Amino acid sequence: MIHQNDPFTGTWNFSPKRSKLDTPLPRTWVQEIVATPDEIVVREDIVRSNGISSNVRIWARFDGTDYPVSGMPLVESMAYRRLDSHRISGIGKKNGIVALTETVTVGADGNVLTLIYTVQPGPSSPVVARGIAVFEKGLTAVR
Repeated sequence: MIHQNDPFTGTWNFSPKRSKLDTPLPRTWVQEIVATPDEIVVREDIVRSNGISSNVRIWARFDGTDYPVSGMPLVESMAYRRLDSHRISGIGKKNGIVALTETVTVGADGNVLTLIYTVQPGPSSPVVARGIAVFEKGLTAVR
């Protein structure tokens, strides 16, 4: 059952003007999210500044368990927790080691999604990227 009233459910388009990333801004970044109180499905299509495309797919429950990720070389699994109705935390792992931490928030008006993330390939490794990616609710569906 699709929960259209869930604030995370919808198609989200990256807003380069509102975002601050340590890495080059992508040409396009679209996330299609379907969320319920118990689980999340994310379809993410990214075209990076160098033209390379990524198609990320995730299905996970909000139980803190690692679930497989496809299309994201940075991580092999993600574990999510629903902090409240407008906030989700995620931890991504590669070879069992935390490589990505993120917090995703939907604004009170339901039209802006903010992803705050840190990429660190190991506990004693330096942070290699961090950013605040802002998305606006759109009508274009991910293909």
